[in-house]
Amino acid sequence: MKDPKLEENIKEICKFVEFWTKFHELYKEAIAKNPVPADKTNMFIATKDLVSNRFNDLLDALEIRHGERMTKCLPIFEILSLDDFSTMSDEKLDRLTDHWSDSYFYLYGILNRLKKKKRRIEKFNRFFFVIKKMVTRGGSR
Repeated sequence: MKDPKLEENIKEICKFVEFWTKFHELYKEAIAKNPVPADKTNMFIATKDLVSNRFNDLLDALEIRHGERMTKCLPIFEILSLDDFSTMSDEKLDRLTDHWSDSYFYLYGILNRLKKKKRRIEKFNRFFFVIKKMVTRGGSR
């Protein structure tokens, strides 16, 4: 059996992870120089809004519950709330490094969960599914 929605969700999260990785590269370029150039900051902020919209669309497509959004997505939201690099302390930079790592763990965790579900569905026998349905409904279709 195949689940087209699951297939689409896997493609979407893969696209977003690729997009997130490029966004992370942009962040690393922006903070590499001290002081941070204004053009790099402006590029990061403009891209950040696009990434934020894509992330919210992804959460909606995956039907991630509000509670999970507020707990497990917090590192991503922290990164997406950045506005200015010039006043950032070293402590905040260290925290952001942790947030980037946590964000990758979360995104790859979702991807692995979806891939595991796909493998389970592929192993599922449609014949047994129809029989189970008939038995639980008392033989009626």
